[in-house]
Amino acid sequence: MNIIPMSAGFGARIHNVDLARLGDDPDSGMQQALQAALLEYGLLVIPGPVLSPQDQIAASEVFGALEEFPPAPGQIAGYPQIFRVASRATEGYTGVGRYWHSDGSFRTVPTPMSLWHLEARPDVGGDTLFTDLQQAWRSLPEELKSQIHDLRTTHRNHVVHPLVMPHPHTGVEGLYLNVGLTNSIIGMERDATEQLIATLDRHLSREGAVYRHQWKEGDFVVADNFRVAHRATPLSPLQRRVLNRTTVRGDGAFWETMKSDQAVAVAA
Repeated sequence: MNIIPMSAGFGARIHNVDLARLGDDPDSGMQQALQAALLEYGLLVIPGPVLSPQDQIAASEVFGALEEFPPAPGQIAGYPQIFRVASRATEGYTGVGRYWHSDGSFRTVPTPMSLWHLEARPDVGGDTLFTDLQQAWRSLPEELKSQIHDLRTTHRNHVVHPLVMPHPHTGVEGLYLNVGLTNSIIGMERDATEQLIATLDRHLSREGAVYRHQWKEGDFVVADNFRVAHRATPLSPLQRRVLNRTTVRGDGAFWETMKSDQAVAVAA
């Protein structure tokens, strides 16, 4: 396995990984190496062949237990773990996530990881943007940091999260903001809330802070949702793109298993 850090200051490209066999041998060391790389870099880009749904699910489960989604038009029958996003409604959900967010932030226990696998690439458009939430927090002016550190956001479904979220495994703080679904900030008036969200939105998009992923067939991309946020870009339905996403459920992250193993070792 070859790890090449990205120039954006977060993320890494991973080469020489057989994605189709990634889930086969949990004791090979490859799975643990990829988990460690995700904790270090926050975003992994792994090129490979287009996988079958079974192989995509097996590779995704290296990072934890997966969420499941109800049947819907355009989704893959029999594979509820795969949430299909596409340029055409007949092949998946369209027009989603065109603002900075972390998947599953609307859940009481947020979704810790998102994984995408590209099945069909468009000729033009459809890139995905990523930005480092921890570096975004560190680079804010100190006065603004002191003003917002203890604030809490409310989603449209009334789920509340801290605006500054400690990573559940590393404890490192980062911004945690869903620009499109945040309904209010507790204790702030509507105008002030909108101004703050707009300020943080611009900050997440600041020059030099964004990695733009240009998809290729077979790409397997893994994001730590507490470390990075992502944002879709517009894509014409005249272009065909099919992107299969899996997500690790809130209680299923690999670091939860690591904690359990450490507790067992201490008890022994």
